[in-house]
Amino acid sequence: MQKVGIQTTQNVLIDYEVAGLGERIGAYLLDALLLGAYLLVLVYINIEIQTLPIYVNVVLVLPVFLYHLICEVFFNGQSLAKKQLHIKVVRLDGTSPGLGSYLLRWILRPVDFLLYGSVAILCILIGGKGQRLGDIAAGTTVVKYRKDTFTRMQPVYAPVQDEDHVVTFPQVNRLTDEDIALIRETLQLYRRTANGQPVQLMSDKAKELLGVETNMPPVKFLNVLLKDYQHLSTQA
Repeated sequence: MQKVGIQTTQNVLIDYEVAGLGERIGAYLLDALLLGAYLLVLVYINIEIQTLPIYVNVVLVLPVFLYHLICEVFFNGQSLAKKQLHIKVVRLDGTSPGLGSYLLRWILRPVDFLLYGSVAILCILIGGKGQRLGDIAAGTTVVKYRKDTFTRMQPVYAPVQDEDHVVTFPQVNRLTDEDIALIRETLQLYRRTANGQPVQLMSDKAKELLGVETNMPPVKFLNVLLKDYQHLSTQA
């Protein structure tokens, strides 16, 4: 099982499981099947209507060429097949992939898939980080994307100002504004990605800093800290 360590912007190191070659090929074939079905529909329409104007065909075929770029930009690093197989594109430096990253992957896609994809396969097998040429150029890779068990079971608690709020952890006043900002960023990361590992690590660190013991789920614990901090700050 190949893994890749990614340092998030919250300075938390997360080990992601690299998407296997079989999953990458499976996603490629599923996407190809989808695009093939779309082209067949276009052929059928042309036959039935006795050939559409050239400019109309160009417009209708254009999504086939832009499919992977459009999907990855608007679906957060996933094509429709990648969504089904729970894999996605991520950057190795921990930042979110942007248009430039996706564009590089898309531009080099024809090179990667020369000779039945042998270029991409060799790069993935030899490189050790699950990267084809496009990934190497863009600083990305493709990882398995599964929600941790505890995150599936936990609701997201949003801190709100409540004058009747009862402080659960008065020790929270030991934290600095920077600590609170980091907790808030970690929760925002969780809401965007549903990845519970940074939340768990942040929860453990906060308990250690404050010297508290609690059975609260990590997400709820961090949100309670935010509420306590906000309440104590307004009372100061």
